[in-house]
Parts: sequence; structure tokens; C-alpha cells
Amino acid sequence: MKLMGHRGARDKAPENTLRSFSHLIEAGIPAVEFDIHESADGVWVVHHDDTLERTTKGTGHLSSKSWAELCKIETHEGDPLPRLEQVLEIFKNTSMELQIELKSPGNYQALAQVLRSSIDVSKITIISFNHRWLFEFKNSAPDIRTTCLLFGLPMNPVEIVKSAKAQGLSLSVNWIDTELVQACHQAGFTVTAWNANDPETYQEMKALGIDYLGTDKPFTARGWSKS
Repeated sequence: MKLMGHRGARDKAPENTLRSFSHLIEAGIPAVEFDIHESADGVWVVHHDDTLERTTKGTGHLSSKSWAELCKIETHEGDPLPRLEQVLEIFKNTSMELQIELKSPGNYQALAQVLRSSIDVSKITIISFNHRWLFEFKNSAPDIRTTCLLFGLPMNPVEIVKSAKAQGLSLSVNWIDTELVQACHQAGFTVTAWNANDPETYQEMKALGIDYLGTDKPFTARGWSKS
């Protein structure tokens, strides 16, 4: 089971910022999850919410703004909004695996080109709750792994993954059991869980045999395997 920093290292720096990602490398965590939206002029920007107010000094919907506008916006702590290429550059010469969540529709062929020109795409998994977006992305980039995000415990996890042409399933720690993990693994699919923020949940997920475990506390979580 590989630990994964949810939106970077949120116990050291603001989510989805270059500082947060740099700290995650420092922590020696093997995987990272972060979010992307397409700007009004086709730039993929690393940010979680549809709107800017919660984490930045900006206002309005990210998708309505150009990169020229977005690059001037800072988080409440003073960090710039990064574009995808800047984040990929940080991880380029590391062994870090990246799970990148699609948070908006967009030009997926252009997205795939950004990924291929910036980093070894064998490190990349594109994830989304919108399985139609995943299906569209997969048709544009069949060489890049995808994983279906889902909230709830499905009757048919394997069929859900297959229908999106994906290679894995990602669920909340509250919605995973042995039957689901075994079914996915027998079909050759990975299972990711999010987010374990205490050692008890960590040990529970490890016992289930999942592949990736997200956490908001990667620096603290490094010690859970020893507890």
C-alpha cells in the first residue's frame, strides 16, 4: 500500500500549491493527488474548487478567467496559483506517482500533450467523479491510466471501471470492504482510498489490501506503519 498526499502536504503548506508539493517530496511520500481545471483560454490550472474564494484572494469561477488573470491571483497565504506544467516540473525527476483529478471539461487532447511533453506518463493516473470525462479523455489518450472516483459502495465495481475504459477505482475510506477490493484486484484494477487521517484508519485500509491511501497528514502518516 502506497501513501498518497491529498492535494500535496496539507500539514505543511496550503493545498495544491508548489510549496505543498515540494514538502511532499521532502516527506518521501510515493504518490500525490491534486486537482486541475481548464482556464477560459485553455490553460490547465492546479486548483480544487470551481470558484476561487475559499483558498485564494480571487473571486468568481476559475473557468471564466484567462491565465493572464489567474497567474496574478494568490492564495490567502500568498502562494501563486500554479499551472499544471509547473507542478509536473517539480515531480519530473522524482519517482512520485501522480493522481490528477479532472475537475472540469476541456480539451483533453491538449491536456494529454501537456502531460506527454512534461513528464513520463507512466507516472500519471487521471481520475474523476465524472466518468464520461474519463471516457472522453481515455479515447484521446489511450496510453494514460485512468481511475474512477466514486462515493458509495457499488454493487458492480468492475463494470463501473470497465464502462469508463479505466484501470482503477477510488473511494472514500468509509466505502471500502474486502469484497470490493478482491473483485477489483481479480479484474486487474487498482483500488485507492481517501482520506486516512489517523493510524486506526491507516491500519484498517492496509489490512484490506488496497493499493493507494490518501492522507491530509503525510508527515504524520509516515510513522503509522510503525504503530
